[in-house]
Amino acid sequence: MQRLNEQLDERVRERTAALAAEIEERKVLARKIDLLLESAGEGIYGVDSEGRCSFINRAGARMLGYEAGDIVGQAMHELIHHHRADGAAYPADDCPIHRALRTGEAYNGDSETFCRRDGSSFPVHCSSYPVSDGGVLKGAVVVFADITEKKKLEMQSL
Repeated sequence: MQRLNEQLDERVRERTAALAAEIEERKVLARKIDLLLESAGEGIYGVDSEGRCSFINRAGARMLGYEAGDIVGQAMHELIHHHRADGAAYPADDCPIHRALRTGEAYNGDSETFCRRDGSSFPVHCSSYPVSDGGVLKGAVVVFADITEKKKLEMQSL
């Protein structure tokens, strides 16, 4: 009986050590992902299948006038994309960015406008790509950049 207890104790120690190593590997990987996101000059955010923000990088939060903690958990379309450039309401069902959540169809374009916390808005180039796992749509990742200066130059050249 004592021998069985010793064997069991050894197996528990081995498994505990293996789990600790796996946890450490995951922490290192999570840190690398955080560094990549925070090093990007573009805004990057992810949404779950309901359109709620699951993460946003510092550049994205800054462009939108928020702290990241203020955005995570919020419905992104309603928070930053609720109106078109002309001020007209913009239903999520009409939004090509939000479409990645509904249909799995990617979007890439520069005809969208995002709203800042202070109520001002700015034109963006953005890409929205669906995130799926095993064929099940889980959310989307959106990459965006403020193209105010590009739009000004385009208007000047007309």
